Amino acid sequence: MKKNKCIFLDRDGTINVYKGLIYRKEDIELEKDAAKAIKMINNSEYLCVVVSNQPTVARNLCSIEQAWEINERLEELLFEENGVYLDDIFICPHHPDRGYPEENVEYKIECGCRKPKIGMIIDAARKHNIDLSKSYIIGDTTIDIMTGKNAGLSAILVETGLAGNDKIYDVKPDFRATNLFYAVNMILNR
Repeated sequence: MKKNKCIFLDRDGTINVYKGLIYRKEDIELEKDAAKAIKMINNSEYLCVVVSNQPTVARNLCSIEQAWEINERLEELLFEENGVYLDDIFICPHHPDRGYPEENVEYKIECGCRKPKIGMIIDAARKHNIDLSKSYIIGDTTIDIMTGKNAGLSAILVETGLAGNDKIYDVKPDFRATNLFYAVNMILNR
């Protein structure tokens, strides 16, 4: 069976406007031209899969159900207003740092899914028969770029959201783009 190609997307700061930790669905606002970018993916041979760290659950800012409601709101904005869709969404609700009085201890664990680890990527690859060597990741942080390197993906840093200024990892992207639209355009016109 032929393997699929995929464009993995970070969520906050890449698809939607970065507003710190998002724990209310009302705070989801699409980045300029993000829907156009996803429409281009929908019309291409690539799958469009979101992989997103969501430590709001571990920090007890919202429940796991509310975290999924936020993703549902994102999908509604994309589909209802723009007629585009995501092929899948994977989230990591964990956070390894412990000792905060308000934390949700059930999710305060070391896991294999929190980016830059590649658990979400591997799960998506298995579920959707994805060839990682022909796939990409687009994100706004060095965490996203390191995830791409760890998974064998080509990695594109966008200048929206944190624009790589998190400086958590000393890693260089394969490409840089102004925003998601330009990043997708770059991939599809290679």
